[in-house]
Amino acid sequence: MRKKLIILFITLTFPLLSKEAKACDSCNFFEYSLLQNRSYIGLFYRHRQFGGYDQYGYSSPSPGTAAVRDNLTAGFENGSAAKYAPNARTSILPSIEQDYIVMHEPEGTGLYVNKTDQDWETYETVELRGNFTLKNKWNFTFLLPYESNRVHYQKMLDLPNPVQDTTLSVQGWGDLTVAADYIHYIYNPKVRHTFRPGLAVVAPTGQSRRMANNGDKFDPIIQPGTGSWSYVARLNYQLFFTKTGLNAGFSYKQSTEGAQNYQFGNSFNASAIGFHQVSLKGDWMLVPNAGAYYEQSGKDTWTGEEQQLTGGKVAFAQAGLDVNRQEWTLSLMWQTPMYQDLKGNQIHHQNRISVGIIKAFKL
Repeated sequence: MRKKLIILFITLTFPLLSKEAKACDSCNFFEYSLLQNRSYIGLFYRHRQFGGYDQYGYSSPSPGTAAVRDNLTAGFENGSAAKYAPNARTSILPSIEQDYIVMHEPEGTGLYVNKTDQDWETYETVELRGNFTLKNKWNFTFLLPYESNRVHYQKMLDLPNPVQDTTLSVQGWGDLTVAADYIHYIYNPKVRHTFRPGLAVVAPTGQSRRMANNGDKFDPIIQPGTGSWSYVARLNYQLFFTKTGLNAGFSYKQSTEGAQNYQFGNSFNASAIGFHQVSLKGDWMLVPNAGAYYEQSGKDTWTGEEQQLTGGKVAFAQAGLDVNRQEWTLSLMWQTPMYQDLKGNQIHHQNRISVGIIKAFKL
């Protein structure tokens, strides 16, 4: 029976894994597991920060473009309160060579950004998470997020009028994730191995067509929801030896086309975290952990066309601490990027934090 389940899992996930995967701006499945496979309900807060570029302002101008550059610069300096299009994407200005203006995502309908070190993006999530273990063999999980996303540009050009210090802000419910894992144990007198292959479905339940005050839809990349179905194949492994262990996880996500004809690139995540259990007086326990997290995805597409300022890869160093007392756990996690290779002049990943409060129980 176990062999049949493993073969079935490989058969279902092989079509997903056969496609190319490159880089992503967000994890495709937020993984959290207690030391023991137990049911729990949890509330998590997660914060992701972006800032900085490989290149600021404009790229080196070609001959004959100095006048265009001067006109745009003057526009930024003199402009004040132009309206912006929140669903703007990258297009090429007539008479300006493609490598002259350095443009910011999002791409497509007339929004140009003179990139500065004052630009930033933040993505905040408050997530309700339920995890239910059945007969210590099956694990079912749901994640329901509420998103609050903000994007700030110091110098933005919305032709024919420029505007400075613009912040786009949108909040709403994100997409619901439902997952199922099979739990397989291998025990010997000293070591416990736990394998958890699983599949997840992300349903288009979130708000993916939020509107700005001027009646335009916000761009898909900052919408709380995607408007698309996504499918995630994943595997979690835990090694536990006395009071020390290792958690490793892998997941691959494939998405369909969603709201506004936008499709996010397929993504792959991997993590490896070592931990050690420290017992304190009474029934308190500390579990410090440290390790690495990696993510990558392909380029997004809009109306079937690849978006050049999407995709890449990034690796994070990670450290955290779980504080446990009886059925309650406080989880703290911090990530900082150690390496990133993003497609085009995208804004850089910065630090991430996660805080969770978890209540374990028996079904």
